[in-house]
Amino acid sequence: MIEENIEIHDKYQFEIKLAYKLDKTKKQNHYNIETYLFLPINLGINKYTYKKDQFYTDIHSYIRLKTPEVPLKNIDKEGIGPLYKLKKVTKNLVEQGNPKNISKWEYYLKMFLSIFRKALRDHVLFTVQKNQKEELIQLVDEYVKSVKEISKIYREIRREINIPTLSENIFPLYLMGDEFISLSIEDFTYELMERLGERVKECKKALLDIIKDELGYRERQGFPSIPDEKRDNETYLFRKGVLKKFASSVLFLDTHYEKEGKVIEQLLYSFAAGVAMVFATLVAFYTQKKYGQYTFPLFIALVISYMFKDRIKELTRLYFSKKLRKYFFDHKTEIFVPREKKIGICRERFAFVKEQNINPEILKIRNRDRFTNIENDLLGEKIIYYRKFIKLYPKDIEKNYQEYDINGIDDIIRFNITPFLKRMDDPQKPLYILTGNGYKKIWGQRVYHVNMIIKFTTEKDTRYKRFRIILTREGLKRIEEVL
Repeated sequence: MIEENIEIHDKYQFEIKLAYKLDKTKKQNHYNIETYLFLPINLGINKYTYKKDQFYTDIHSYIRLKTPEVPLKNIDKEGIGPLYKLKKVTKNLVEQGNPKNISKWEYYLKMFLSIFRKALRDHVLFTVQKNQKEELIQLVDEYVKSVKEISKIYREIRREINIPTLSENIFPLYLMGDEFISLSIEDFTYELMERLGERVKECKKALLDIIKDELGYRERQGFPSIPDEKRDNETYLFRKGVLKKFASSVLFLDTHYEKEGKVIEQLLYSFAAGVAMVFATLVAFYTQKKYGQYTFPLFIALVISYMFKDRIKELTRLYFSKKLRKYFFDHKTEIFVPREKKIGICRERFAFVKEQNINPEILKIRNRDRFTNIENDLLGEKIIYYRKFIKLYPKDIEKNYQEYDINGIDDIIRFNITPFLKRMDDPQKPLYILTGNGYKKIWGQRVYHVNMIIKFTTEKDTRYKRFRIILTREGLKRIEEVL
């Protein structure tokens, strides 16, 4: 199963987040994602102006473990709670006093921080979807009680690790976790209040008190992550970003990239050189036999054969290169857990394709409307095809993360649309409307539509999704799912 989420990341990038759910009953899981981008031809994007290397420069992809799901109220539950596991590891570390176990403690710390932040987000999303007031109040009360209890328990760990044999190595990590917890609580408490609006006014004071407590705590601890409306909050945002990377780093997977089919490609290129050399040698032998050595005809024949030899070699290389693209992907990325155990492979391919070579089902989903036909079909569309094939080994993933229930892999792709903007018209166009006494000038926005169709294929099913990406020369405007 593949779950997808597509959203605007910033002005010039949109993000496709793919979640591959693991089927642990099988030795291997296969996932195939095919993306078609239908581009208006007046954007000037084609195989001559937008090369393969440019495309792979414009996409930034990283693969990570899906954060284990633990309800907020179970964060410290015996056996399954990540905070409970962190306390247990801390106790063993203090009793043994062995600095070599610090990396293990750091692993459990980061897993707790990541799971805690996800639990906050999930609880907030679950809460705001409810409509009954009594249920909302109950969930908000549970949130308030849980965050207070979790932060209190974590901060009690400080006394245990504040000993000479461990303090130097562990204490800075602990403080980073402490600040991260405080910032996460602040973030999701604000989000909860923002999304609840005025639905449960009686809970607002309790939520505001949580934020005040966390701000006061960070100030007392000397953490510089205090927002201030009179400043640019550069330090606040910087530290927030660094701490988020610190906590989530435990979930990121190592990748080793290499071009696919390198050996076969070189063998075929060598064969192409051999074919060209055979031609040149035959011409030399024939001319030498007919006209003799050191003759002018032999000289001319050798020059001409060299010219044709060079062209034959290049044309044969191009022929083999074109054939290779049908059977090989552009490159292969091997996926490893930090302990250097390979848990999967990712293959990618990019190409411009012609409409007649596209699956009719894709064209049916494309389903151009009358206005799109007028805009694009008079000149045509250029179609980018991007395929991603993922193979994962769920048993190896489970073996390397026995302490936590890892049920999926997240594949996050960010695509930069800057090259699409170069030939666009001005984003603002003048318009005129009538007024009571005459008319006046107003402004309208000139937009371009890029249609995107994604085909998701697993061992169990195949499904399609269509999206419309609305662009102006100033960047991304919005992304709409077309049902």
